[in-house]
Amino acid sequence: MKLNVFIVIKEIFVLCIALLFAACGSGNKLHEHDNELAKLSLDAFAEVKGQVHREKMDEVGLYEVVNGAETLISKTRVGKNGWYGFAIEPARPGFYTVGGEKTSERIRVYLEAGDRAEVNILEDTLVITNRNTPENLLLARWESIFEPVRRRVDHKDFIFFTYKELFPYYMDFLPKVEEFKREIRSENPFFEELLRQTVEYDVEYFALRILSAVKVDRAVMRGCRPEPGDYPDYYSTLVSKDKLNDSSLLRQPYGVDYLMSYTNLALQKLNRKQTIVDQLEWVPCDLLKAEIVLRHAGWAKTYEKYDEIVTYFSKYLTTESHHRRMDELSAKLYVGNKGAKAADFTYPDRNGKLVSLSDFKGKVVVVDVWATWCGPCRKEIPYLIKLEEEMRGKDVVFIGVSVDEKKDHQAWLDVLDKEGLEGIQLFASGWSQIVKDYKIKGIPRFMVFDRQGKVVTIDSPRPSDPRLKALLDAELEK
Repeated sequence: MKLNVFIVIKEIFVLCIALLFAACGSGNKLHEHDNELAKLSLDAFAEVKGQVHREKMDEVGLYEVVNGAETLISKTRVGKNGWYGFAIEPARPGFYTVGGEKTSERIRVYLEAGDRAEVNILEDTLVITNRNTPENLLLARWESIFEPVRRRVDHKDFIFFTYKELFPYYMDFLPKVEEFKREIRSENPFFEELLRQTVEYDVEYFALRILSAVKVDRAVMRGCRPEPGDYPDYYSTLVSKDKLNDSSLLRQPYGVDYLMSYTNLALQKLNRKQTIVDQLEWVPCDLLKAEIVLRHAGWAKTYEKYDEIVTYFSKYLTTESHHRRMDELSAKLYVGNKGAKAADFTYPDRNGKLVSLSDFKGKVVVVDVWATWCGPCRKEIPYLIKLEEEMRGKDVVFIGVSVDEKKDHQAWLDVLDKEGLEGIQLFASGWSQIVKDYKIKGIPRFMVFDRQGKVVTIDSPRPSDPRLKALLDAELEK
């Protein structure tokens, strides 16, 4: 019988520790300590497992809820006996989702270190079983109460259940929500607060989903969506400019989708084109504003449009996560054609001062991407120094960007001194954003930018090739 991988690993690990402990004697304090460390190591993990009873489902995914969206962290194949399983080390207590590739095929579970969760995947639903933590059992109660609403909004079986039926059904459901909220009790204060927020957000999110749900009017057999005049009074209570004043919404797998639907509802009465600025006016929390900005940046079709958005709203993009996602979008969109705006970069010089490519507008800029371990890079250094001397006094700036790893920082400094490399020398700490933006597969790579900060070429001749000097002379004459 094929067992889940994480169960096998755990059992082997525990068995090995147990055998080692027995062989060395129960009185050996050192090995007692090792055994305790092994137990602590296992307790740092959380497990999710279950059985799949769904045809044509060969894989199950586990997703972490991060920044109001679901991020796939692992996939596993379903065993011959129908079981699947995961073992993860939760970064923080919170929601994960488990199930299929589509959002509608997944369900939330609450995990923190040491938790064991079980979710069975049936043909048409997902079930949090009774072999779960108290937190997940309470979450399961809410899921069972709310599932009929979710199905009527999303499921294909209710394609003809239009807003004309949905609105009355939803209004009749709201008292059940209040009843459940009064019954929420948990010995885990963090989870109790999270579940109360979850109930509120679930109810509101699906109320918003009703407004754009794909439905067909059976009488005329065509699409049917409500107009603002059809909305019940309930919708006038949903939006307020002081409502979303913290980032708790981002704990939900649909957090950013909620934000976009919420602001769209708030702006429906404006008789003009709706903008990002209009949306942001309805969201007091800066972390939520950042998610709206990043969603629009992700919709950009060109690097120029992306750059326009993130530059204008840069004051909201402050966290490491914001910058990582900006880098991913930048690398995806940037092409670097001649005449295109340069993809900016910022790295520290040998004294730790941050220097950016954009600092040198008004100058022709030559960028040398290199590393101390790169033989061809080192061979170009004498030619580069000679070229810099020939261009001295002209409007040309030379920037060296080392992609040496952080551990080799001192080696980089030593090479700068040994080779006599002066001027602007930057340290990128590895194969970082400049490499991703400019699609650099090998080094050395030389690039040239004009006085307006636009691309002349992102793959220029090397200093040992006279064509580079000719290219710079031509740019200086423009």
